[in-house]
Amino acid sequence: MSGSNDGDDDSWLDRWRRPLVLGGLALAGAVGAGLAWAHRRDLPPEELEPEYAEGEDDFLDVAGMRVHYRDEGPRDAPALLCLHGTFSSLHTWDGWVEELTDEYRVVRPDLPGHGLTGPHPENRYTMAAYVAFVAAFLDELGIEECVVAGNSRGGEIAWQFALDHPERVPALVLVDSMGFPMAFDSPFGIIELPWVPNAIARLTPRRLIRRSVRDIYGDPSRVSPELVDRYHDLIRREGNRDAGVELVRRDVNAVHRHGELADLRVPTLVLWGEEDYLIPPWFGEDFAETLPDAELTTYADAGHTPMEEIPERTAADVRRFLGARLDGEG
Repeated sequence: MSGSNDGDDDSWLDRWRRPLVLGGLALAGAVGAGLAWAHRRDLPPEELEPEYAEGEDDFLDVAGMRVHYRDEGPRDAPALLCLHGTFSSLHTWDGWVEELTDEYRVVRPDLPGHGLTGPHPENRYTMAAYVAFVAAFLDELGIEECVVAGNSRGGEIAWQFALDHPERVPALVLVDSMGFPMAFDSPFGIIELPWVPNAIARLTPRRLIRRSVRDIYGDPSRVSPELVDRYHDLIRREGNRDAGVELVRRDVNAVHRHGELADLRVPTLVLWGEEDYLIPPWFGEDFAETLPDAELTTYADAGHTPMEEIPERTAADVRRFLGARLDGEG
C-alpha cells in the first residue's frame, strides 16, 4: 500500500488489531465454554429460503449453479448490477433497491459461496472465477451492458470485470472496495494462522456475528437484531462457511491486478466510509488517484458497508453521478 496517510498509520493499525483481539477473545471464550455450546450447525437451503427468498423465480441456473438473485425496476431502464462483499448477501443492497428502482433496473446476485446460492460445485473462488461468473450471469439475463457496483470483495470483482469487459461497463461504483494488497496486520491476514480456518468454519455463535456486524458499522446503534439474524443465518447456509474460509485463504497468495487500474478508463464513483477499519479510507484515496476518471465521496459516520448503513445518502450520490455520466453531461 502506498501509505499516503503515513501520519495516521499507527492509529489505523491499532484499529485493525482491535477485531483480531476481539476475535481471539471470542474464540478463546467459546472454546472455554465448550465446543458443544459454540458450534452452530449448517442450515439447509430449504430451511432458509422461505425467510430470505421471495420464491422460485428468485433462482437462475448459471454454469450449473442454482443462483439466488433479484431483478427489480423497469426492464427498459439502465441496468445496475450490485455485487456484495465477503460473508454478505444480496440483501445488503436492499436500501439501494428502495431508492433507485424508479430509474434503474437493479440486479443483484448472491455470489458463489454466499447467501442462498451456496458453494461453488468445484470450489472456484479465485477472482478470475468470480469475473467469469459475472459474465455468465449477465449473459443468462440477456444484459449486454450495465453499470457495476461492488462493495469490498464485490468491488474488486466489479473493477476486474470492467478491465476484462470494458465494452460492457459504462460506469463503475466502488464502495469500500478491495483491490490493493493488504498488510498482514489487517483482519484478512489472520487466516494464515493454522488454527483459524476450522474455527471460522465451525464456531460462529450469534454473539460473535453480532459483534462483527457492529464492528463494520460506523454507528453500531444502526445494527438491528434482524440484521444480525440475517448475517448469522446465511453464513450458516450449507457450505458457506467452508467456502468463506477457502476464498479468504486464497487472498493471501492472490495475484493482484492493481497495477492495471491506471488503464481502466471507465468513469468511476468511489464511495468510502471514514470509519472503515477493515479497508481504511486511504485505500479510497488511492483508487481515486490511480483511476484515470474517478470521483471520491466519503462519509464521516459510516463504516465498511455505507450502502447498507446509510442507503439514502449513498444512493443519492449514485443517482447524481450516473445521471451526469450516463447522460453525457459529466
